[in-house]
Amino acid sequence: MQRALTPETFRKFYRDFAEQNPKWNEIPSSTGDIYQWTRRAITFMIRRSSKNFRWSPATSPKSGALARLAFSATPVTTDHISPAGAIKESSPAGKYLMSRGVQSRDFNSYGSRRGNDLVMTRGTFANVRIKT
Repeated sequence: MQRALTPETFRKFYRDFAEQNPKWNEIPSSTGDIYQWTRRAITFMIRRSSKNFRWSPATSPKSGALARLAFSATPVTTDHISPAGAIKESSPAGKYLMSRGVQSRDFNSYGSRRGNDLVMTRGTFANVRIKT
């Protein structure tokens, strides 16, 4: 691998990437110093930094649910609190995405939106196996 992965190898294969891949140039993009994110694209990413994260049991999707979950007699694993699968329109996460202008056909899955804490916290409390 060390012999194959040389700077010259990368120069050879990627020097004229845009010319070798005309489809790449057809992708719409913005110009300037700051990328112009669309509302839809932002729903896939973290919206708040950890230092500004102000989520508490009192402001959770179900008031007090996090505190009740923490002290629940039922064993809770990451499978319970980290949602997976399709996002339903009727779920708190689905309602949030619709409020942001995302159509249900574009919801994708919780896995694809794992980087957005606002979707994931709503998904946690949509899990039917969590009894709070």
